[in-house]
Amino acid sequence: MKKTFKKIAATLSAAVMCAIPMASALSANAAAGPNARCTMRKIYWIDSTAYVKKINVGFTNVREGCSPATITAIAAGTPSFGGSAGDVYYNCGGTLTANGSNYIKGAAVSFSVLCNSPSCYEEGRNVYCYAYKAGGVQSYNSVHTVPAFLVGDINKDGYVNGSDSGILNTGLCQNAFTNVSYDGVVTINSNNYYYYTFDIDDNGVVNANDLTMLRKYESSSTYKFER
Repeated sequence: MKKTFKKIAATLSAAVMCAIPMASALSANAAAGPNARCTMRKIYWIDSTAYVKKINVGFTNVREGCSPATITAIAAGTPSFGGSAGDVYYNCGGTLTANGSNYIKGAAVSFSVLCNSPSCYEEGRNVYCYAYKAGGVQSYNSVHTVPAFLVGDINKDGYVNGSDSGILNTGLCQNAFTNVSYDGVVTINSNNYYYYTFDIDDNGVVNANDLTMLRKYESSSTYKFER
C-alpha cells in the first residue's frame, strides 16, 4: 500500500510536536484517542566534561494508539526540530546547538509520546542522538539514555497515583534532590530512585512544580502532562 507523508515545517521553539495525524491514515493505525493520558518519555543527557557544542537527534514511534512525539530541548541552546507522519510511524528529529561559548551538558533533549496505554508505545529503528564538539568532531561515549518510561510512575508499579506523589513530596521535604546529577540515584526512606523520574515538567530540575503537576494529574481524569 502506498504510504502518504505530510511534512511539518522545522521550528525553533524549545518544545515542538513533530508530526500530526493524517486524514488518510489507516484506521488500524489510529493515533492516541482523546482520552489518552499516558505519557511515555525518552531522555538523553550529555557528560558535563565532553565539551559538546551540538547534538543531532532522531526519533520514530508507531502511530497506533500514540501521538507524535514532542521534542523538548531541556538544555540551553538553539533548537531546530521537525518531522513527518507516515501510515505506520511518526518520524522526527533535528539539532540542538549551544549558543556562543557555552556547551550542551546534563539533561539535553527528550521525546514525549502520549499513548492510550503504556503497552501501545513502540519505538522504530530510527532513534538516535549524536554529539559533536567544536569543528564538527564527533564526541563518542558522551551521550547517555535509558529506556522510555511512564511519566509520573515513580515507584514503577505501572500506575500514576498518590503513592508516586507521596514519594516526591517526601523527597522534597527531605531535600533529597540536592546535589544529585540528572542520572543520579535519590534515596528516599531507604528506597532508591533515579533523579530524572521526578522531573515531571521536563525542565531538568526537580522542584515543587513537579509535585504540583503530578498531584493535578492524579486528582483529575482529564489533565494531561503538558509535555
